[in-house]
Amino acid sequence: MRTVCMYLLVLGMIIPSLAQEKLFDELYESGELPAVVLKKAGEEFSVYYPDSKNPDSRVFQLQSSFISYDLEDKFEGQDSYLVLFEVEDGALAATFNEKGKLLSVVERYKNAKLPEKVRMSLSEKFPDWRMIKDKFVYVQRNGEVKRKHYKVIMKKNNSLRRVTVNDQGELIRG
Repeated sequence: MRTVCMYLLVLGMIIPSLAQEKLFDELYESGELPAVVLKKAGEEFSVYYPDSKNPDSRVFQLQSSFISYDLEDKFEGQDSYLVLFEVEDGALAATFNEKGKLLSVVERYKNAKLPEKVRMSLSEKFPDWRMIKDKFVYVQRNGEVKRKHYKVIMKKNNSLRRVTVNDQGELIRG
């Protein structure tokens, strides 16, 4: 009887901890990360919204590196400072004020993998055209997403067309 009680006690402690790890792992692998509070700067918080819907692994890698970057006391005494992260054909630049509050984040990636909605929208609107180049632009200011779009160069025979599409596949320009 004592052995059965010990087994139940051990299982009762292990199962909840494993359930929490699994939930976090599923959330992390799915790429659906919520808004992240990077640091408390005085009375305000630095909030960053990673683009969890982008299928390009470079975007996810760079954003994860930025989130895990430790800002503590590295730039003390500066009015403002810029932190720059780079990967092949991509960059993330973040600006912080003197208290360490995140002011803006600008991300640019060349030849990024387009989301399914964007690809389907472009193929419907431009059926005989093919994509040559694209650029993903993602801008946040004071915790608010200001710009999130894809600039695509399309080609058909000898003519080129520049198209700007938002993340829902709606044409902004072109």
